[in-house]
Amino acid sequence: MKDNLKLETVAVANFAHEGELIRSVLESGGFEAYVINENAPVYVPLVQSVLVQVESSQAEAAKKFLEENLSAEPVDDNATDCLNLN
Repeated sequence: MKDNLKLETVAVANFAHEGELIRSVLESGGFEAYVINENAPVYVPLVQSVLVQVESSQAEAAKKFLEENLSAEPVDDNATDCLNLN
């Protein structure tokens, strides 16, 4: 990751594999995405969410890309868990 990169959360997942899936989808669209907290303990779900982040300048485009290419809702200011793969 670049040193002074300003990141913004575009998706929140409960588990690392879900975060990695979202990261992969974003990267297929040309976005450089990062998974944060991927080592959060699985035995304590929802205590520490897995965040998927992109550079702030690309956040809106990334959210739109996720809406169009993944069964997930983009993060809004009040969201705590937007991953919906059902």
